[in-house]
Amino acid sequence: MIRGLYTAASGMMVESARQETITNNLANSETTGFKRDLALQRAQTELPVLRVGDNNRLPLQPVIGTLGTGSLVDGIHTVHEQGVVRETGGKLDLALSGPGFFTVETAQGLRFTRNGAFTLDADGFLRTDAGHPVMGTEGYLQIPAGELTVDNDGGLFVDGAPVGRLRLAGFAEAELLSKQGEAMFDAGGQAELAVAAQVKQGFLESGNVQVIQEMVRMIATQRAYETNQRALQAQDELLGKAVNEIGSLR
Repeated sequence: MIRGLYTAASGMMVESARQETITNNLANSETTGFKRDLALQRAQTELPVLRVGDNNRLPLQPVIGTLGTGSLVDGIHTVHEQGVVRETGGKLDLALSGPGFFTVETAQGLRFTRNGAFTLDADGFLRTDAGHPVMGTEGYLQIPAGELTVDNDGGLFVDGAPVGRLRLAGFAEAELLSKQGEAMFDAGGQAELAVAAQVKQGFLESGNVQVIQEMVRMIATQRAYETNQRALQAQDELLGKAVNEIGSLR
């Protein structure tokens, strides 16, 4: 019965982690460039079930099966599927079609994002909506006054004259990137690779969260949590009877 308490409790902890992940996904469903997360689970180490009481003379009791001991959160996996690209008409709104990231500089070093809602500061430098400088292949991107156009390869032109090129980055193992907030990722030492993503001016990529799908997952998670909760309560009641009734002296 004690093992049953721990098994049910581990299930509740897994569903609680799932609920937190789903809640974060829903909260960021309107965040440009956001990538949804999945809480993965795995079974805890299984214990062997031994046959006893059959007067077996072998030195080892035969194993007749295994017994599960609950589950654990195996990690949080980020899904890097393409989000819906919607037209905004803004000259500084850029979206990527295909795998890849824009490169920005923060106080903690280079970070990578799919959020292309850029702005210009007072000196004409291209920045994210949070104020981080957007990196080009030759450093910071300073845009002079004039008509800005961006081609599919990330080249920037003002009145037809080239003024720089966006530094686009790809990674062999995008699933190993770690989230840093503000829809940005840390490469964790991975080498940057060339990307074939196309830049679309006047568009933004929405978060890849499917709200209806997340709501269905939330309901399923709540029901699984409640099921484990009822199992724990039943185990606790059985343990109480064993201690207070079966084991009492009369």
